[in-house]
Amino acid sequence: MTGLNEDLNGPAVLLLSRDACWSESAHREAAGLPLVRLLAVPDARRAVVLLCSGERFSHLLIHRSAADGLLPDLIGMTTGEAESGIAMVLLGEADALAEPPQDAGRATLVPRTSPGWLGQALAAPAEKAGHLEELPLDDLLAALAGGRLQTRYQPIVRLSDNAPIGLEVLARLEHPALGTLPPDRFVPQIEAAGFASSLAEAVIRRAFGEWSGDALLRYDLRLAVNLPLEVVMQPGATDRLEAWREQAGIDPGRITVELTETHPVSWPEILRPVLHRLRDAGYRLSIDDVGPAMPDYEALFGLPFTSMKLDKEVVHASARSVAALRFIEGATAAAQRAGLLVIAEGIETTDDWARMERLGVGAMQGFLIARPLTAVATTIWLAAWARPGAA
Repeated sequence: MTGLNEDLNGPAVLLLSRDACWSESAHREAAGLPLVRLLAVPDARRAVVLLCSGERFSHLLIHRSAADGLLPDLIGMTTGEAESGIAMVLLGEADALAEPPQDAGRATLVPRTSPGWLGQALAAPAEKAGHLEELPLDDLLAALAGGRLQTRYQPIVRLSDNAPIGLEVLARLEHPALGTLPPDRFVPQIEAAGFASSLAEAVIRRAFGEWSGDALLRYDLRLAVNLPLEVVMQPGATDRLEAWREQAGIDPGRITVELTETHPVSWPEILRPVLHRLRDAGYRLSIDDVGPAMPDYEALFGLPFTSMKLDKEVVHASARSVAALRFIEGATAAAQRAGLLVIAEGIETTDDWARMERLGVGAMQGFLIARPLTAVATTIWLAAWARPGAA
């Protein structure tokens, strides 16, 4: 890996190319841009690892010829991920004229080197997916029915031995005009319209297909799938989950059901029969998004849950709020007394990591560890993972 101006702070620019002409030109151009830090690699797998890391990037400059079949995954980590903040720049006349892959339409195209090309390319900011207004429900349902749902996976790492232990399944939806939509742009609307079960089935069946057979066993991982409370309580929900799992050939012990809820659970006891049935079938169960806004969360500890996830908002707030810090300390201690693994979401800095470690949290999830990844990018990340700050 070659660096330029590496002593500078702020996001870097990542160049993926095996073309000496473009590489040399990029370095010359970057030398004339004092605020630009350029990292150049010739290997697509190395580019995936860097994009997964805690390093911040503003742009990915890429030749398709250097992508080695990983272009869809690189798109998924940049222009295809609304929160990535990373703009993609496709380099080369042949590349620019070729039919663009799905979701690369928002990439900047630079067909040839010319004076000032890098500065002009970097002036294009990373686009967000869509606009803030509510999207028509019919459009969302058509995209869902048309097989345009995608999955991403965010790794979960155990602190005691720094080992990856799980992957949370995250949903994305390909909108024909707006590109890849993050979950907050479509999940609440689809669920509120009464299609929560259809959405959950689409996400779970796609994830099970991507990790079928012994793939999870090979990496000693669990797959965490989100199920809304209203879906879990439907008659036959466990039977349907079992059918999808058996079809994929995944052991139930490799699956964690994360119970999500739009409204607080008023009567935890109504969950007991359903949760015991899932546990008896071999699934693990997690309480999702625990924070100060969740009243009486300790009442859930008497149910057969195996883990608890701290909401990322309270994790972030604990950096500046004594009340948030005390909440995490108390919730973690109570959960551990009940035998639950405590997982902190939203780990974005080494300070977040160290603070959660001091509070006794058992596992971490967040951008510092890895961004949401495609299945292929996840396997590359697993091969390269090392604790942030480790040599």
